[in-house]
Amino acid sequence: MTDNRYRVPEDAFLAGVRVPVEEQVEVQAEPVPPPADWRADPVPWADGGSGDVDGD
Repeated sequence: MTDNRYRVPEDAFLAGVRVPVEEQVEVQAEPVPPPADWRADPVPWADGGSGDVDGD
């Protein structure tokens, strides 16, 4: 059987995708509190999207 001319050595293949651990972690700033007029509506875009007792 002949050698595969398209074969890429594993080290050469993975060298471009390996990312050091230090670069994998994203440092984020402290969370920003929500604005004073913020509502805690669980479904703000439903506009009465769920049905009532009789399924309307």
